[in-house]
Amino acid sequence: MRLFIAIELPKSFCKEVAALQGAVRAKSAGGRFVPTANFHITLHFIGESNDLAGAALAMEEASRGIRPFELHLSRFSTFARKEGHTAFLSLLGELDELNALYESLQSALAERGFPREQKRFTPHITLGRSVVLPDEALESLATLSPNASMQVQGIALFESVRRDSRMVYSVLHRTRF
Repeated sequence: MRLFIAIELPKSFCKEVAALQGAVRAKSAGGRFVPTANFHITLHFIGESNDLAGAALAMEEASRGIRPFELHLSRFSTFARKEGHTAFLSLLGELDELNALYESLQSALAERGFPREQKRFTPHITLGRSVVLPDEALESLATLSPNASMQVQGIALFESVRRDSRMVYSVLHRTRF
């Protein structure tokens, strides 16, 4: 199974993200855009594993001492890639609590034999991959000012499956704090 741990987004939050994604799509010359149902905030990509019990135990351990916290959409940005840009929305809010959760999760997963993330943690919501954006589009999108907030009350273990050339994410386990 292809697994990852993430923060689920409420439907109202996803609507705001989808509207902003629409602005990006309108200015792009192509790309693979994330379906609204797949929006999330990735905390750890596990990859191929059948160790659901180990992942669930790590989630439970990592969540101890974490209190619910607030996150807000921030500005539009991109990660440059050879094939185009990965377009995303960054996040603001109680990032100290989010970072504590992230670090706690990394440690708990490592104790159970899962590899640590190698990339620096940049909390974000991916809008699309291989997105082709002209420079003037990047400049105008940088002025987007999203206005959505959410309260994070837990994390989820997802399975990612390709069905009919689309990625479908299913929640296998939830941990609340």
